[in-house]
Amino acid sequence: MNKGISTNARVGIFVAVVLLLLFWITFKISSGTIFGRIQGYTLTAEFDNAQGLNTKTGVFIAGIKVGYVEDIKLADDKALVTLRIIPGVKIEDNAKAVIRTKGLLGEKYIEIVPGKQQAAALKPGEQIIFTESPPDLEELMNKLNGIASDVKSVTQSLNDVFGGSKGEKNMRGMFDNLNRTITHMDRLITSTNKNLNRTFDSVNTFAQALKEQGPDILTNLAQISGELHAIIAENKQSVNRTMENINQASERLDKTLANLEVITGNLKEGKGAIGKLLSDKKTEQQVTKAISGLSSMVGGTSRFRTIISYRGEYQFAYHNVKSYLDLRLQPTWDKYYLLGIVDDPGGYSSTSTTYTTVKNVNTGTVQQTETVNNNISNQLKINAEIAKRISYFTFRGGVIESSGGIGVDINAPNDKAQLSVEMFNFNEKPYPELKAMLSISILRYFLLSGGMTDIANRDVRTWFMGVGLKFDDQDLKSIFGLAASTTYVNTK
Repeated sequence: MNKGISTNARVGIFVAVVLLLLFWITFKISSGTIFGRIQGYTLTAEFDNAQGLNTKTGVFIAGIKVGYVEDIKLADDKALVTLRIIPGVKIEDNAKAVIRTKGLLGEKYIEIVPGKQQAAALKPGEQIIFTESPPDLEELMNKLNGIASDVKSVTQSLNDVFGGSKGEKNMRGMFDNLNRTITHMDRLITSTNKNLNRTFDSVNTFAQALKEQGPDILTNLAQISGELHAIIAENKQSVNRTMENINQASERLDKTLANLEVITGNLKEGKGAIGKLLSDKKTEQQVTKAISGLSSMVGGTSRFRTIISYRGEYQFAYHNVKSYLDLRLQPTWDKYYLLGIVDDPGGYSSTSTTYTTVKNVNTGTVQQTETVNNNISNQLKINAEIAKRISYFTFRGGVIESSGGIGVDINAPNDKAQLSVEMFNFNEKPYPELKAMLSISILRYFLLSGGMTDIANRDVRTWFMGVGLKFDDQDLKSIFGLAASTTYVNTK
């Protein structure tokens, strides 16, 4: 019996070895490598510093190896690195090549940060424009040494300040000052809380009185508005005649001014008895002295208290802000004059309807189209009012938002809160604009307000909330350094 390997076995072993060799060659070709060399294409990249790279350094995208460094050489004082990329991997022309380190002291590798996908792919032999070199480790260590030195200096300074008996004394004094500050703040907060509680008690008292008497006040105001509207409608012709009389008076005034100009010319030239009297120097001195005495006599009663205020109201139904800028001139405590500008994003709205008639030539039918246009005008309005105060009530009248109007203010006993009701724009349909507002003064300069406007017109009424600022002439002197000499004497 032959104990050697049979011919069939040898053939089988040979076939198996050939199959394994073919399988290995196929695997290498499909993976892009053969005989230890990656097939594919090359790209180049320039780095300021290629320290740590070698010809076997890997190239990665998203942590996956896609090639290696094939060559490194010097070109124009920079490192020109040739990368071999495996087939099928496309790199955009706006990609970025970055030299990174595995771990803190690991080996170097090159990471390709992909660019935008819609960018064109680089062709074999082209260069990656955007690169980033690794930081110099020695320079980094020098910076860390500098930081360590600074930290050491700071700790030494802290030790000098807080160390030893002197430092303990400083710390104890610092904590004593901190305790005194906290105690002072606690007293201040307690005092502020008491003042706020008194203010809220006054507001609650005022709100309770308003709740009881408010409906009657609104009813009376509505009746007054109706009566005023009827009076204005009945006297429309009288108003027209009055305007004609004003025009005639204006013409007469022009003639009078022309005559006055002639008279003043004669007086200036010294013609006539009065002209000679005015040209006499002795008479001039006597008149000047008399005017000076009269000015000093009435000067004390002709000075005004000036108050400037701004208020912005957010209207919840329209999602916009209505702004008010007011100037109040107050000669006495119970009387003042109000001038203001109102920026109203809504303005006055009007509706116009246009009818268009179209005739069809073929059928002879007539079709009418109705077009409704909503117009907004007069977004910038003015206020000019005269006010008189009697006890806790202040009555106002004049021009309110560029239309005739009236108003009444009910003041709290300490004047920190005020309820205002005003009616204006009597030509609005179906009812005039009626506005009710509650305002509270906080910390002297600030105002909080809220209420409802256009109460009588259900379709356009809206709630609002507002904040504002208020300064008087003394505040303006402090802010702007004014040297005005006006004073206000409360003769209440």
